[in-house]
Amino acid sequence: ETRILKIDEIKAHPKNPKKHDEELLDQSIQEFKYVSPIVVDENNVLLVGEGRRDAMKRAGYTEVEVVVKRDLTEKQKERYLLLDNKLTERGGWNIEKLFKEFGLEDLFEAGFQAEELSTVWNDMLQIEDDEWDEEKELEKARETNIKINDLHQLGNNLLLCGDATKPENTKRLLGKEKASMIYCDPPFNIGLDYDKGLGGKASYGGKTNDRKTDAEYRKFLAKTLANALEVSNPDTHIFYYCDQKYIGLLQDIYKELGIKNQRVCLWIKNGFNATPQVAFNKCYEPCVYGIKGKPYLSPIKNLNEILNKEIGTGNRAIDDILDMLDIWLVKRLSGKDYEHAAAKPPSLHEKALRRCTKVNDIVLDLFGGSGSTLIACEQLKRRAYLCEAEPVFCQLIINRFFKLTNIKAKLLK
Repeated sequence: ETRILKIDEIKAHPKNPKKHDEELLDQSIQEFKYVSPIVVDENNVLLVGEGRRDAMKRAGYTEVEVVVKRDLTEKQKERYLLLDNKLTERGGWNIEKLFKEFGLEDLFEAGFQAEELSTVWNDMLQIEDDEWDEEKELEKARETNIKINDLHQLGNNLLLCGDATKPENTKRLLGKEKASMIYCDPPFNIGLDYDKGLGGKASYGGKTNDRKTDAEYRKFLAKTLANALEVSNPDTHIFYYCDQKYIGLLQDIYKELGIKNQRVCLWIKNGFNATPQVAFNKCYEPCVYGIKGKPYLSPIKNLNEILNKEIGTGNRAIDDILDMLDIWLVKRLSGKDYEHAAAKPPSLHEKALRRCTKVNDIVLDLFGGSGSTLIACEQLKRRAYLCEAEPVFCQLIINRFFKLTNIKAKLLK
């Protein structure tokens, strides 16, 4: 039986334990009006739809159509009240359809939380290293119209062509947003000559100074990091790559800026840099990791089970274990593929992004370089906010993003 009732005649059930998201219900009523039916008993006491009734009242409705259930005992009414709510919870979601058919904005508007999406999508989101011939692409990027201070939107990501030591640049890049992770790969101060090109290659017009004194380099790193912290959440992860000789310097800067030193993560490369005048060749690259406050960490479930699994049985056993270690085993691309100093393959960033961020979190990279952080964030549905001082590399980043997504960059005013 259905009938029209005045909203004020509909009474709440005194035993209803369900909580309601008022904002979400108000949004639903405003956009879709009245869709799901309200169910009452013969005395106009609610069995289903208390949240919808309240939202409709707030929206100015005075009457509503209801379904009347007259044939239930008091015990059955209570069970109906509980089972309807519980069945809705247990119904679950087709995760694959959520992933493929709906955009993040739609899911957030529907009430999904970033942490929730990160957990259920963890195995579906993967980073694949793009086929990117940087030497060839750099030739294309030399002729660019990009100017210093240009700000581009790339999908959900942002790219500013500017100097990261200037606080006005980082503030402009973030606007009212806050970063959840600072993830930077600055010039290593190892004497690379950007104007002459790298590895003997022709000049691309770069002006980055990679020959600073130790005092100048310290000031440079401290400035960029202080600027990054100013536009980040109080609870933040910080990652800075560096040359081996600057690990202690970065740790000192962290301490001065109130960052708690946590680890020195090591990127173990599949090759090495020959150093004939030094006893041992260089085969790893350090990344100094610290935190401010108590930032988010993705949950690791069944830790004891993971640690006691036999390695090599397939599935994600090896990956699950390696994800917990501070040694990062990722193949290094050959020098001809990466011209920018210390450029990284996108898959290198996966551990840090998975462990320390949620879907839709902002990852701040003040040295965009070849754009590998952006490529990794895009594939894991994080947002990359990049600063890059060289217009030619900004063009390279834009070209690389377009190749991956077919989304054109939009110049913002």
